[in-house]
Amino acid sequence: MASRGPQAKSASPSRTTGGDRPDPRGRDFVDHISDAWRATLPAAEQPELALGRRAIRLSTILQERLTAHLTDWGLTLGDFNVLNVLRSTAPPYEMRPTDLKASLLLSSGGVTNILNRLEAAGLVEREKDGRDGRSSWVRLTKAGAKMAEDVVYSWSDTVNDVFRSVPPEAVQAASDAMRDVLIALGDLGPSPAASRAASGDDQARNTAKNRRAKGERDSGR
Repeated sequence: MASRGPQAKSASPSRTTGGDRPDPRGRDFVDHISDAWRATLPAAEQPELALGRRAIRLSTILQERLTAHLTDWGLTLGDFNVLNVLRSTAPPYEMRPTDLKASLLLSSGGVTNILNRLEAAGLVEREKDGRDGRSSWVRLTKAGAKMAEDVVYSWSDTVNDVFRSVPPEAVQAASDAMRDVLIALGDLGPSPAASRAASGDDQARNTAKNRRAKGERDSGR
């Protein structure tokens, strides 16, 4: 197999402002990792790797803070995500489990386990779909909606504290840049979740359509 080294893009330089002068913005944890790889495998060290490392590094910092934060509320990260998604919908804050699964990129079993835990804690309730016995709806209880709001407000304060030393314009620029990257990678938002009212409208339209089709068949006999 041919070596990738000669075919790879030229290695990205260390962060400098020209010559050997260091970047006045300073160097982060990832810069030190990149320097180590640049010294041993320069052809493989590219800006894309640095971007990936920084995304992982920031995610790790936030995940650690969020996990510690949720411990005070007796919630897991999965619990928080389900409560958060449900509360972000219009009242009565309900979704189908399949839509929850799609929004959170969880398996059916993972969603079921979380819902069982939240239901036992009195934060959500499940109800069979009266129009489709194969489906069901998950809804926040009054206590669940209140907890979701309290946790989100509290987490917002914690995130503000994490980014307190970052200039607002840098926060906005980083967020916009990450959005551009994720869109380019095809990480688009999920399709709008079904609402019970919309499902009822669909059911009514399908029923009317079936009745018209039956009428046309009967008149053709």
